[in-house]
Amino acid sequence: MVRLRDIAERAGVSTTTVSHVLNGSRYVHPATVERVLKAVQELNYRPNMLARSLRRRQTHTIGLLVSDIENPFFAELARQVETTAYERGYNVVLCNTDENRDKEILYVDVLFAKQVDGLILAPAPGDHAFLRAYLDGGARVVFVNRYIPGLSAPAVVADDEGAMYALVSRLLESGHRRLGAIVGLESVTTTQSRLAGLRRALESHGQTLDDTWLVRGEVRREGGRRAAQALAQMPDPPSAVIAFNNMTFDGVLLGLLEFAPHLVSRIEVTGFGYSLVAHACRSCRYYVAQPSYEMGRVAATMLLDALTGAAPLEARRIVLENPLVEMVLGEGPAARPGAV
Repeated sequence: MVRLRDIAERAGVSTTTVSHVLNGSRYVHPATVERVLKAVQELNYRPNMLARSLRRRQTHTIGLLVSDIENPFFAELARQVETTAYERGYNVVLCNTDENRDKEILYVDVLFAKQVDGLILAPAPGDHAFLRAYLDGGARVVFVNRYIPGLSAPAVVADDEGAMYALVSRLLESGHRRLGAIVGLESVTTTQSRLAGLRRALESHGQTLDDTWLVRGEVRREGGRRAAQALAQMPDPPSAVIAFNNMTFDGVLLGLLEFAPHLVSRIEVTGFGYSLVAHACRSCRYYVAQPSYEMGRVAATMLLDALTGAAPLEARRIVLENPLVEMVLGEGPAARPGAV
């Protein structure tokens, strides 16, 4: 292994001068710089970047914790976080919590023990008091997609309540009289906001949640499949069903194709996130396009600006638009304005 002493001897200078040249920490005469760099090249010196980072208390690495990487929404978000970080000279460590708070606690502890410079976190359900000690100690954390009330940290979220209100209103105004909903995890803020939008839209049309067929706590395709089984057994199923996320959006349609294919043309199945299955089945006219890429870009930019001193990390909530988008046959999600 080549040491600074070896470079110093080859260049005929002190190890301190070599250090100043390599770190740019003090002015060194150009002729001396040239001798040192020539010695570096001749000896094929490679600096220990980890040791250098730890000395500077900065690793140029951030952690990203998502609740379910199988969900295309989080895959797209992670892709944009990585792209944004790479463009600014940072690396990303991705962890998948599976909506499990204990797993999330473990990963947060591990990432900070490995001295990541900051975290972007889509919180799992449950109590997050464990984060308070990190935040009070100056840890840089940005919540994404969801937020934790009572914790002083910024969050980048979507207008879930407004999007649900617009979607339900569109369904009711188009003639649907009985709706169904496959509700997500009720303890997380995305579900709470979407339920609020559902209630508000129903009330504005003289209905309540009691008038709506609900399946609660489902976040994966298998949950949508179970909902489809229940729909197949109903003598009078709802005329429209809203999936609270794109995993159950796909799952309920695949389930209907399996258990009751005749219902695919009778029930308008729609929801949050673009669904290739919905596109193929022509199950809906409108769906809610989630700003996954924009959310990843904004969250990463906010964190990196704070880490590089470009802007302070303020405990504020940035709300992105969740547009209602028409499902156009022959076009993918990126082909429509507002879709992501």
